[in-house]
Amino acid sequence: MGILQKNLSEFLRGSQIKLEITGFDMDGFEKAMHRDLSSRLTAIQGIVYEDGDVLSDSQKIEAVKQYLEQNL
Repeated sequence: MGILQKNLSEFLRGSQIKLEITGFDMDGFEKAMHRDLSSRLTAIQGIVYEDGDVLSDSQKIEAVKQYLEQNL
């Protein structure tokens, strides 16, 4: 991200500007977010529960951290 974009983004976050977006499908956005977050939760559950005794708790935590770093 360029310096101008970064500064503009920080300014907008700190200001009281109200923005209206026309033509935005909020229901579609919510469904897409739900699908995305649901798949992330399923992946994390797979790391935590399905590995059973193969990984120690600290290894599971590290695996979850790595997953989140790669998928954010």
